Amino acid sequence: MQYKTKTNNWQIFVVFALISILSGCGEMLDDPTIDKNTGEDVNFLIVDFNFFNTRMSYKLVDLSDSSVITLPAKIWFTGTNANDIVNFSGEKKENFTTSQGQMELTFDPNVPVSSNSPLEFTVHVEVNGYETFSQGIQINSEGKKTYELLMTKENSGNDEVLTGEEDGDGFVFSMMAEITKSASTDEQPYEISYRITKADLLKFKNSYGQLIFTDEAEMMGAYQQDPEHFLILTINKSNNYPLTIDRLSIDGSSQMVSFRKLEVGTLKGLDLGGEMVTDLNGGIISQTGTYTGFVEPDIFGFAEFKTDNWEIQGTTLNHTSLQFSYTLASASLEALCATGSSIKFSSNVKSSFSIDADFYDSNDRLIFTSNFKGSFPETFTLENVPAESARVAFRDNNPSFKPVPDLTIDNLCSGSYEVDVTLEEGYNEYQIVFKALCADNSTVAIAPTYSGEIKIKNSNDPWQGIDMIGGIADVMAKPNQDYEIRLLWNEEWESTTFSTNFDANGNYTGQFSSEVTTDQTEDGRTRIKIAHEFEQSICDELGW
Repeated sequence: MQYKTKTNNWQIFVVFALISILSGCGEMLDDPTIDKNTGEDVNFLIVDFNFFNTRMSYKLVDLSDSSVITLPAKIWFTGTNANDIVNFSGEKKENFTTSQGQMELTFDPNVPVSSNSPLEFTVHVEVNGYETFSQGIQINSEGKKTYELLMTKENSGNDEVLTGEEDGDGFVFSMMAEITKSASTDEQPYEISYRITKADLLKFKNSYGQLIFTDEAEMMGAYQQDPEHFLILTINKSNNYPLTIDRLSIDGSSQMVSFRKLEVGTLKGLDLGGEMVTDLNGGIISQTGTYTGFVEPDIFGFAEFKTDNWEIQGTTLNHTSLQFSYTLASASLEALCATGSSIKFSSNVKSSFSIDADFYDSNDRLIFTSNFKGSFPETFTLENVPAESARVAFRDNNPSFKPVPDLTIDNLCSGSYEVDVTLEEGYNEYQIVFKALCADNSTVAIAPTYSGEIKIKNSNDPWQGIDMIGGIADVMAKPNQDYEIRLLWNEEWESTTFSTNFDANGNYTGQFSSEVTTDQTEDGRTRIKIAHEFEQSICDELGW
């Protein structure tokens, strides 16, 4: 209990210190070895970050295979509350970087959040080889939030080669979108067509900077000799995007909506009369999207993301350059529920948990993904959800728990549901107490409150997320095993090891680089206390 007392005393102190730095006044801590209340020396200071009320984990995920993207990434924010986002050092940055595929950030604890006063911002991500990602986010309550940002590789779609056919004073190309396997039989298709006038074709130049045709007679003579290969347009396109909750500009007002990219494409090449077109030279390629179903969406057209939200450009685009991309999208104007169904996770064990879930609509199309991280029992309330039924599929990626059956939700906007989580055979309950020691200041340690993960050392098991608050996490682990534990501090993982090996008298027998001791909790579980010296300059980052 002495550990907790120290933590809580200094938590109050650090709150005031953090408020100071966030408002631009003073330092985080002037002298962490002096008790500000008594003026007496403090032999050892434990700083608890549990005063951050809203924690956000961002995971960069490849849309094609759901793998985590572990390439250098730049993350930045725009919008109303962008300047309120900080790291756990209390630092605001123009850009955040990571090569770990995920990052945890938080909000200035002085900024209130509720459904009447939500946090609104846009996250942007750049990764080499991937399309730039942007998504509007709204947070309606405090708590732990996890966002899977589904990114698409550049030119990862299918190339479609289209042949132009004469049509009056121009040539037309058409392609019909295919209905995906997961779509229902009543899903309506759309069509994207292209048109180039003969007058514009006469402006096009080849790689030598010369006009490909000098007059219409010459051009039409070439067409009649080989109509099939006269005019060829190549488009790289993708259309396997899930529904997202995103921000859209509607009549000059920005609002959160159910938004779906129907197709994203890029012009790969244009051939005219057997030559590659390299310069439109003032010519135009006209592109039109048409919804061909019986019930048209509330909003349909080409969309472009501008700073903080999507904007619909209409159903026709006129391209004056060969370097063009497009996004055809639809959206629903049905109001989203700021707060929706509640889901309670229960178990007969005392443990933290991290459970990923995919929400599917009645047509088995992905609506959104969510991560639930907490400690049993804990209840979560869904936010910004459409008023429709859903099937919740829980991913089987936590080795300490048995697979969780699917959950059916009648309406995402209402109702309370309970999910019972069962322990796998061969696992025991433990408590981890973690102190992050500052390498350059032996008087200070951090009691982490951010993302942690464990797994059996050198195993192929997936990392098991744990909910660490104030340096304490209840976990499930196999006895007589060596474990790795890692915590995400800013852009890097900080890793160490511990063991669940004990002798006949209950003494800890593991030998590792960190200082590890054990004792028993009041309810009889084994408590493993880890004091790990951070390789990163954690004290420097905190300004000590």
